[in-house]
Amino acid sequence: MKEQKKLDNLNYREAQKRNSQHFKNLQKKEQKLLKEKGYRNVGWNNVINSWQLLQTKNNYKPIDFVDFAIQKAEENYQKAKEEDDLMEVLNAGKKVISALKMKYQ
Repeated sequence: MKEQKKLDNLNYREAQKRNSQHFKNLQKKEQKLLKEKGYRNVGWNNVINSWQLLQTKNNYKPIDFVDFAIQKAEENYQKAKEEDDLMEVLNAGKKVISALKMKYQ
């Protein structure tokens, strides 16, 4: 089985989604400027480079990795509950707890 690459403990789709969320929160002028600087949110290397561009652009607004991890873990927990998958509920619950520990330690 192929090992997944990670960026800030996020897989490709999660990192891509995070980039998109932060990019959409920018004004159109800022979005255009980032695109001119190379923002492209498709392909693993582009996702990494785009994240770095977003961090540079948002250096005055800290991007909270822990809150993002908590949100993602809670989404996975809710999905597992809806699917009645007990093992996945337990695993997702553990991830929520881990993410909360990161925030409050």
